[in-house]
Amino acid sequence: MIGADDKMMERRTFTAKSGLTLNYVIHKPGQTDAKRPAIVYLHGTDGCGSDVDTLLRIESLPSYVNEGKVTIPDGAMLIAPQCPKGMNWNKIAGEVVELIDKLTAEDGADGEHIALTGASLGGMGTFSIAIKYPERFSCLVPVCGSVDPLSCALLTKMPVWIFHGELDRGMGFSVIQAHEMINRYGGSSKLTLLSGQGHEIRWIYHSDRFDIINWMLAQ
Repeated sequence: MIGADDKMMERRTFTAKSGLTLNYVIHKPGQTDAKRPAIVYLHGTDGCGSDVDTLLRIESLPSYVNEGKVTIPDGAMLIAPQCPKGMNWNKIAGEVVELIDKLTAEDGADGEHIALTGASLGGMGTFSIAIKYPERFSCLVPVCGSVDPLSCALLTKMPVWIFHGELDRGMGFSVIQAHEMINRYGGSSKLTLLSGQGHEIRWIYHSDRFDIINWMLAQ
């Protein structure tokens, strides 16, 4: 049975105060009496819908964990909500934060140690949710996204690591100016522009070269 073993993904449903229902998967490996540092992952457009198993079929951080390509350390937590079709992460930013609050209160997530990351639509969502709630996250890893660079002056309270393909013309290169804006206003941003790569760079999550999971949990 899915969710019976703590090494597996558990499927859940959450209804926010707005009445919106979000499906999500959660992974809590190992036993701990301490609060769990958490990674919140926001999927791309191909994950939108009402079938949460989609997140385990597409290229995504949850699917990489499920396939054994990525390991979430014991005592940590992975949370991956599903964006309903016809919406985007910016529209449901409040509901995502409400879900995080619920998991902080009921599942032992450490509210002071929440990393936010996502790819494509989720990369844009990582920026937009953090811009709305800049006090809520310990670090950000936006992947192949876009953003209004001026709004990134708000992202100075947590380290940011931006990933983008140098050939990703469809998404554009606003992240370069965003990276510069964060640092100009006293924040800490680094930008990894991947040579020869286009939009499909979700593989970075399971790359030993970057070790993103441990970097996020260490912030």
